[in-house]
Amino acid sequence: MYEIVNYVDCSREQQLEILALRNHDDVRKWMVTPDIIPQEAHLRFVESLKGNPNRIYYAIYRSGFLVGTYNLTKETDGVWERGIIANPLVQGKGETIQWEREILAGLPEKGIYAVTAKVKQDNLRSVRYHEKLGFKEQSRSDNYIHYLLRLK
Repeated sequence: MYEIVNYVDCSREQQLEILALRNHDDVRKWMVTPDIIPQEAHLRFVESLKGNPNRIYYAIYRSGFLVGTYNLTKETDGVWERGIIANPLVQGKGETIQWEREILAGLPEKGIYAVTAKVKQDNLRSVRYHEKLGFKEQSRSDNYIHYLLRLK
């Protein structure tokens, strides 16, 4: 149902679509770094992902429509930090949890057995989402809740 495309395999048009989603006001307000990312910086970043085994970035499509992005950054063997962006046009409809579950199911095959996440405490929609998905709160710092989801 979903097409999961590695950023490095995306066309330039898709890269610009991903950047527009990341820079959307309703998305970036929840980011650790909420600044607008310039186009050239984004394209350089995608280029830096090529051959980097410690970072995985996916664009998630449904029938050609960008519903979100998903990224993983290696913390330690088997444990990776996850970042997620849901397109505001599909938020609140249960779709994001569907494609995230699909991705999570395949992670142990890649040697990823636990996923961490950092969520702003005042992002109540995201807090509820993580708890519904099974993430467990590990700690709090500054304005963030740190979560862990064991996959195996």
